[in-house]
Amino acid sequence: MTRTDAPTPSPTPRGTLSHSAAEASDALTPEATPLRKAAILLVSLEQPLASQLLAQLDRAAVEAVTLEIARLERVAPTEQHAVLEEFYGLGLRRLRFVFDDLIKMDDADVREAYYDEDAAMWALALAGAAPPVRAKVLGALSVEPAERLRERLDHLGPFRLDDAEFAQAELAERLRRLHDDGRITLPDPNGREAILV
Repeated sequence: MTRTDAPTPSPTPRGTLSHSAAEASDALTPEATPLRKAAILLVSLEQPLASQLLAQLDRAAVEAVTLEIARLERVAPTEQHAVLEEFYGLGLRRLRFVFDDLIKMDDADVREAYYDEDAAMWALALAGAAPPVRAKVLGALSVEPAERLRERLDHLGPFRLDDAEFAQAELAERLRRLHDDGRITLPDPNGREAILV
């Protein structure tokens, strides 16, 4: 980690923010790596919540983030705020994502989430979805997968709405897991898309 010539008093106290503009300008922060963000997040949270988050990590990750916490010097309030906002935003994306939000996703993310072996489930989910959602998925896929999925939709026949809603919920959870793994980006629930590192 690159050190700076900024003053190095003790780290920002857990769960508190200093709002002094002078302090913010004095605290020169290095490039915010994912490990630094994790360290800032953990020292910013109340102890019980920080402990719960650490409990979800494997031993190597706990050691790495603990070492990074020990290396933290001064954290500018603006950087701390940005890290907390990003964490909150990522959580909101996951919690509020529903199947119909596919319409707001990038085509590349839809392609990444679609597998031919799940075509029957996708067809059932799309049969119960609004026409713009069907058009979005079919338009995002490559030509051959889109044709196969369209053919399944055309030959689906009668279906129960409960079954379609179950398929939508199952696929939405799969997309949430892909988001957790960093393979796709879910849309911002507030309509503001930002690049998250």
